[in-house]
Amino acid sequence: MPAKTSESSTATSISHKTTSFSPNCENLSPPRKNGETWNSGNCTIKTCVNGSTTSNPVPCAPAKPPVCENGRPPVKVYDESGCCFQYQCQCECYGWGDPHIVTFDGTYYSFQENCTYVLVKEINPVYNFKVLIDNVYCGAQDGVSCPHSLIVQYNSYEVIFVQSIHDTTTAYVNKKQIFPAYSNADFLITNSGIQMTMVIPKINAQVMFSGMLFKINLPYSQFHGNTEGHCGTCDNTQKNDCRLPDGRIHPSCSEMAKYWSTPDKNKPYCGPSPTVKPVMCKPKICDFLVFEECHKTFSAEAFHKACKFDVCNMPNPDIACHSFEMYAIVCASSGMCIDWRKATNGTCEYKCPDTKVYQPCGPAIEPTCSTRYNKKYQNIPQIQQVSSNATKEGCFCPEGKVLFNSFSDTCVTSCGCTGPDGMPRMPGETWMSDCLKCECEPDSMSVQCYSPECPPPDNVTCAEEGQVMVTETVNCCPQTKCGKCRDSEQIKEYDVVKGLCDDCHCTSSLDPNTQLKAIECKPIQCDTNCQQGFEYQPDPGQCCGKCVQTSCIAVLPDKTIHTVKVKALCAEACYKPHNIHQKCQCASYFFYSSYGSG
Repeated sequence: MPAKTSESSTATSISHKTTSFSPNCENLSPPRKNGETWNSGNCTIKTCVNGSTTSNPVPCAPAKPPVCENGRPPVKVYDESGCCFQYQCQCECYGWGDPHIVTFDGTYYSFQENCTYVLVKEINPVYNFKVLIDNVYCGAQDGVSCPHSLIVQYNSYEVIFVQSIHDTTTAYVNKKQIFPAYSNADFLITNSGIQMTMVIPKINAQVMFSGMLFKINLPYSQFHGNTEGHCGTCDNTQKNDCRLPDGRIHPSCSEMAKYWSTPDKNKPYCGPSPTVKPVMCKPKICDFLVFEECHKTFSAEAFHKACKFDVCNMPNPDIACHSFEMYAIVCASSGMCIDWRKATNGTCEYKCPDTKVYQPCGPAIEPTCSTRYNKKYQNIPQIQQVSSNATKEGCFCPEGKVLFNSFSDTCVTSCGCTGPDGMPRMPGETWMSDCLKCECEPDSMSVQCYSPECPPPDNVTCAEEGQVMVTETVNCCPQTKCGKCRDSEQIKEYDVVKGLCDDCHCTSSLDPNTQLKAIECKPIQCDTNCQQGFEYQPDPGQCCGKCVQTSCIAVLPDKTIHTVKVKALCAEACYKPHNIHQKCQCASYFFYSSYGSG
């Protein structure tokens, strides 16, 4: 009985477990419990349901495109997952010519003064980001100004883009010139030969400068309602674009702009400039028909007005090119590549270096022969992240050639070796470097150098008068020969001129006047020290004199030494001999006699 009860109890327990159990997804790695939900990637949510998995897309809030007052199409801004997005207007401010400015929200105005001004600054500092522009008068009699340099301040950096005399742009980071492509932990700077671009990945900002043009892109999500300066407030309304430094709104942006001057030690003269009087003219060059494709997306009205203003107020008609160039950049930001320069009949032609060709839409960073450089700068995500357009107008190597390095305009058909001068060497090419014969080894593409083979030295003897043996290097090999120092006439002439106390010899160096081996002379040092009893006296006809005995030396039995002068009392006895030694012997005799008797 107890056993039956036990079996019945067990059966009941198993039956209960079977009816309450829901299968898990044990076949997955890792195993999932029934009802568990997880993100499987590719914007997909998976759920374990009774041992099987179901897949559904990541749920996203509906996204409705806003109407952007600047006329730019809204862009998709994805969240951190990369699955959901919202539409945002683009905060893009740009300027060109003398100068014309379009604010973040699309307000167009002109402003002609020659000080340094704030283009963009944060109303409430968050990212420590600011952009200044330095304007200068640029050739018009009525006081029209043009951009000269752009100053970007970010964290502890000050980056300055300067237009040079030859319409090229140079860049400085904290007052040190850099040569793009250049990058550090905070930003990247590239150069297409026409446009210099700075990208700040952390704040998704992009600043472009091209001499007479500039463009600033800021993300709406990070700078919404927090910008002021010439570029206005980025908030998708034009009502507050003419914001003054004290927060008030001025009815005219052209008048507002003068209030945003900033101290510049190089411009103590800054003040109001003459008012530019509009000139009524209808320039034929300001025709934007080549941009017909772009008109459907971006209005050309502001650029057309600026073009007419520039041409009517500036003496050079090619000033219109800046309006075309700025409009082309705006169009290119939406992927439209327009080769507009050809349509200007040469007025806006851009002349590239002889080794390069112009391209309206080239790569943002041109690849070079350096694999390390290419890996570092090509396909950088930050460029794609900030701008939907990864091409730039500029000068690039022609088809079939590659740029040798980033700091020259040298294009090569194949990437060989680098010579000691930093220039390319082709496979199999040989050259001499520091008396070494070098070759660009074709298989390894590396430079191999070795010493040249030299012939055995000649057996040279230089026995003639005025000759000296000289070793010279000829074609990196030592060569011994006789060098002539002086001929017989020069020897005579020189011997008359030189002093008796000159020690002269022929050297191996060449006299530039005579083209003979130079003579080097040093004064002879005479020894004027004489022993006791002797005096140094000149020797006629000789450089150095000699020691002449003038006193007698007497050594007494007690080992003391005495100098004995020949006295008058010895005159008859000792002065008759002509030999000094005989005289001294006589004098010493008298000295010893005196010493003994004393």
